[in-house]
Amino acid sequence: MTKALPLFLLCLLSCFLPVPEASGQALPPDTAFFTGNTKKIKIPFKLVHNLIVIPVQINDSKPLNFILDSGVNSTLITKLHFSDSVSLNNSRKIAIQGLGEGFTLEALISQGNSMYMRNIEGQNQEVYVLMEDIFNLSSRMGMPIHGIIGYDIFKNFIVKINYNNNMLTLYRPDTKLRVSKRAEVHPLYIEDCKAYVYANVQQYNGDSLKVKLVIDTGASHSLSLYLPTNDKLKLPPKVMEAYLGRGLSGDIHGKVGRLGSMSLGSYSFEDLPASYPNEEAIRVALKVANRNGNLGSDILKRFNVIFDYPHNRLILQPNRRYRHPFNYNISGLEVTTPMPGLKVYIIANVARSSEAAAAGIKSGDQLIAINGMDCFELDLDHVLDMLNSRPGKLLKLTFKRDLKPYTVTLKLEDRI
Repeated sequence: MTKALPLFLLCLLSCFLPVPEASGQALPPDTAFFTGNTKKIKIPFKLVHNLIVIPVQINDSKPLNFILDSGVNSTLITKLHFSDSVSLNNSRKIAIQGLGEGFTLEALISQGNSMYMRNIEGQNQEVYVLMEDIFNLSSRMGMPIHGIIGYDIFKNFIVKINYNNNMLTLYRPDTKLRVSKRAEVHPLYIEDCKAYVYANVQQYNGDSLKVKLVIDTGASHSLSLYLPTNDKLKLPPKVMEAYLGRGLSGDIHGKVGRLGSMSLGSYSFEDLPASYPNEEAIRVALKVANRNGNLGSDILKRFNVIFDYPHNRLILQPNRRYRHPFNYNISGLEVTTPMPGLKVYIIANVARSSEAAAAGIKSGDQLIAINGMDCFELDLDHVLDMLNSRPGKLLKLTFKRDLKPYTVTLKLEDRI
């Protein structure tokens, strides 16, 4: 199911403005390598909101929490918390731009850094640091999140993601992997540090289209389609206005509706939710690689996935989530944690014309119990699983507003 979360990483497909040339001698190319003789390294990860969180050290820092995002081409620090300390080398200010309805953003670029993961070292790494925490990832993820890492991992290793047991396995780039008979191999196209795949979408008007999609492990949704890229791409007959998330250059708004089907090789998904961002919010993306949209983690998590950049292939093997239904925010509620790491849950947004809005739930209310279960004993993903279990289910929700508790019975509904 898709969690009750705006697709806040939908547009972290960063496009950087020209960077002033560094003074002095150019730095050597970046490298990343295993520090031992092992052929593979396993790294446990946390899966929150369909997003992969892994520990990464930069220079002399303690382990920091980074989202593994195949949609970004550079390592990005989004926020350092009070107790965090990172020493960065050769830093200078630049302007960067991504998707969104705003303008450029100030950041630092730092070169010549070292990065460390379990038995892995990266040298001469480039890191960007946002001067403002525009994504507010920690509150949305319910845990401290320090940044986003992507291409620096995928380009140097063969990357296997096991969504069943939350395990990331990295192989040396010259490894010859044996492909399971249950898996399919798809061509992977690497352009400007991003990976693309071709898929087919079946619309409700009967049109079947071949679309080029960037593969985005940092997007929590299933599929996003850019209407301006093809005259045959049309909105479904039933859509709702939606806040789709936050990009480097501002908010992303658009519509969400159900697509007839999407197929990738022999794998096919029917009646899945697709987002259609407004044109002004995706102008940067429309100029890149002639892509028609992106493929997100609500589809990827239904497979064991192998990103094999060295051999230009994507290997997919269905897992136990393959046939799970696609739901889209059927509670109508967006939940955040104002104190990441503590089990305190606040309603950040209530969808218009939803059952939740009709029940009188408001932004700022604190969720304190679900069906009699104290939320102080539930982690964020458990809360979201309960709020998005299945359409038609009744939930008894207890909130606190102005220090006074109140209880409502909410019927989960599919609004698209």
